[in-house]
Amino acid sequence: MRRVVRGFWGPRPESEQELAVRWSTFLTRLSEIEPAVFGAWEPIGDVRAAGPDALAAYLRENNVGDDWSDRKGYAMALATPAANPVKVTVSGTGGGVSEHLAMSVVVTVTAPDAGPSLPYAGILRALAEAWDVDWGEVTETELQLALEDDGREPGQACLGWAGYLSERRAALLGEHGVPGKAEPTEHGGLLLDLSGSVADVADLVAVNRDVRSTGALEALPRPMDRAKL
Repeated sequence: MRRVVRGFWGPRPESEQELAVRWSTFLTRLSEIEPAVFGAWEPIGDVRAAGPDALAAYLRENNVGDDWSDRKGYAMALATPAANPVKVTVSGTGGGVSEHLAMSVVVTVTAPDAGPSLPYAGILRALAEAWDVDWGEVTETELQLALEDDGREPGQACLGWAGYLSERRAALLGEHGVPGKAEPTEHGGLLLDLSGSVADVADLVAVNRDVRSTGALEALPRPMDRAKL
């Protein structure tokens, strides 16, 4: 089974050290959720031992060259050890100020079908709170294709098996009914866990179509001039 947890936001200038603190916070929270899966990463090793200073050095060393610009932001790419039965990659770019290129963090999990399910809503919460994202989701290829077929536009937010809405998006949703559990988060956002309340991808497409009518899933205005809606 392959699941993707991801979050997006617009331009927000941040230094290597500020980004390293976010990375350290996020990876540490992942290790607390499931130590056996998220405890060590290549090439940095144990995130608790690495710490923000080592992560800042990694960002500096790996974001250089003629094609790099601080407008694009600082990229990071990590993977769990190859011997792990659950394969995880984490990639992201933050600190950029481009009006056209969204910042993001993406966690891709490939796990045996017979294995226990990971707490994906908890992973999304950790991502959303560590990175103060505009919106986020737990998704898969089948769902993304179905949403595109249903008319989802590029850059538009969407809800997966779990979804995250930043403060203004949550306010636009208001009391509009959404199946599943809704929990407030840091930064005034809202975590929506739909996993136990929708039966299949078709149901999720219908939920997205309904929530889209509230304005809570609107894309950031282009050119982007803010990190969140």
